[in-house]
Amino acid sequence: MTNIPETAAPNGPARPPLTWVLIGQGYAPVSIPPKGWGAVESVIWDYKTHLEQLGHKVVVINTAERREIIAAVNRCRPDVVHLHQYPLSGVLKKIRAPVKIFTSHSGYEISRLASLRFLVEHLLSYLKGGQFVFVLSPVWRQKFLDCGYDPAEVFVTLNGADHRRFRFRETPLHENRSLYLGSIYDNKRQHLYQAIDRMDFAGPHGDEKFDQTRANYLGEWTREHLYAHLSDYASLVILSKVEVAAPLVVLEALVCGLGVVVSEAASVNLDARLPWITVIPERKITDIDFVAGEIARNREISLRHRAQIRAYGIENFSWEKLVPRYADLCLRLHAAKNSPRPVAQTLRRLRYLLAALPADLVAVARYLMFKRFPRRIRRLFP
Repeated sequence: MTNIPETAAPNGPARPPLTWVLIGQGYAPVSIPPKGWGAVESVIWDYKTHLEQLGHKVVVINTAERREIIAAVNRCRPDVVHLHQYPLSGVLKKIRAPVKIFTSHSGYEISRLASLRFLVEHLLSYLKGGQFVFVLSPVWRQKFLDCGYDPAEVFVTLNGADHRRFRFRETPLHENRSLYLGSIYDNKRQHLYQAIDRMDFAGPHGDEKFDQTRANYLGEWTREHLYAHLSDYASLVILSKVEVAAPLVVLEALVCGLGVVVSEAASVNLDARLPWITVIPERKITDIDFVAGEIARNREISLRHRAQIRAYGIENFSWEKLVPRYADLCLRLHAAKNSPRPVAQTLRRLRYLLAALPADLVAVARYLMFKRFPRRIRRLFP
């Protein structure tokens, strides 16, 4: 395969349009596009919208029924299939397409062992070629490379935001308030910070430790409300435990001119050297006084740099810039599939796999010893 850079650039010559199939998570209550919360569904819809603006045909499939997915994809005879859900990854074996892509959006799967399990499950498809891994950050890319993936077949494609959908206020309505936006789960840790002054919370409630009777809980926002009112605030707070990249709402906040206060996990792909990006060290995450002080400091800085924050967000995370790069990468992968070098490509993949094999065996042994075997033993003693 030709040497394709880790993150593609949109400067290649014009190529004919392709047919894409984008496969969602199949969560019945969440549609594509989502009416309220649904980060992955929102990402898929933005990809569809911007790919179609580039002249490509895009079909979205959003069901958990594997047979329906396989039948629907094969009827479309697509050039590119992009799956966005790990539990459904088995369908890739039965799908016919020149280019098959897998992406997981779950922070709980960002481990070398999870990457290794995916490789084992799809080893034959990988060796034959045409199945690629697109990850949301360089951190996760390295996990796949450690397992023996060919570096020319694992790519970083960042999440983004559609900045044109969001109303931008040069001066926020709530200059002295910050917003903690996101699904209210234990993973997001909203319950730790409810007493912090001058902060509101919005998102679907799913954590009994969070008191939804407080006046600073605004309930769940619709997408339309988010587009209209995110820029009302001075800054955004997201202090979650596990992420694979900066959460989508962080990118949306940046294109709206808000500074951000994030955990280490939620800071992936952000430039923490910028004054309006504050990263709370994990060792200080439960120090409420420290966190409150950092939120207040970030809010004051952010108010002075609102236009610069928006410019940074658009330049680095606007779908208008990211989707053309993604499309160009997929076009080049599709063209490379027709190159007459399948044996050489398979040997290249084998070389990387064999180089990683000793460490892979150790990882599997550790998994069996500390995860699988203890679980089976516990089942013997109900």
